[in-house]
Amino acid sequence: MNWHNAVEAALNRFSKRNSTIKIEREKFLHEELSNIVSATESRGQTPSQTASRVLQELRDEGFLFFSSRGFYTLNQVSIDVVAEDLPDDVLENAVDGGRLAFSDVQTSSDVASGRVRRGMGALRSRTLLNYRGCCAVCDIKDSGLLVTSHIARWADRPEARGLLSNTICFCTFHDKLFENGYFAMSHDFDLVWRAPQLSRAIDIWQRKCTGTFRAPTTVQPDLTFINEHRQRVAL
Repeated sequence: MNWHNAVEAALNRFSKRNSTIKIEREKFLHEELSNIVSATESRGQTPSQTASRVLQELRDEGFLFFSSRGFYTLNQVSIDVVAEDLPDDVLENAVDGGRLAFSDVQTSSDVASGRVRRGMGALRSRTLLNYRGCCAVCDIKDSGLLVTSHIARWADRPEARGLLSNTICFCTFHDKLFENGYFAMSHDFDLVWRAPQLSRAIDIWQRKCTGTFRAPTTVQPDLTFINEHRQRVAL
């Protein structure tokens, strides 16, 4: 077995055995270096240096993510925010990779609730970045007035809770209008409004305070979620 394959296998073993996605270099080498050397039938005098070099190469290749807190995480596994206390850069990296998951919190644990809030903060950060810090359908850029609007509802699609493709950056008012079915989107992302509007204020907001949908920088809304939302609000 070559070094890359041996180190990858060792990383997966370490993560599973320790029930963690945090891979600290020294602890990893202490537990797995002899297994790696055996698997590669290495005869070199500095196997720890070789393993460290391979870890860096796996990081450069995107197999690993290196946190500013000084540990690695695997880029191929889903990260449940409730399972472990993780720093923001790890959570945001998981959002970027479509690997952030939110399991249901079964108790009123402050620890679990805090981890969910951290995860939601990471999702918000990447959503606002994806939409250039502006509401997708108006010109509001005040971050205090912007929200992470889920297209498929939290309870309806647990597997989509952490996906950028299930979030749109809306101002608070457009978020409420979208959630309550005053408008939806077509498969071309054209806005479809409920008519007639019974509120003069909403009518004015529609005509004078709403533009066309501005496409995000990287991750587009998933059309499956867009279509489900339109059907749910009957537009």
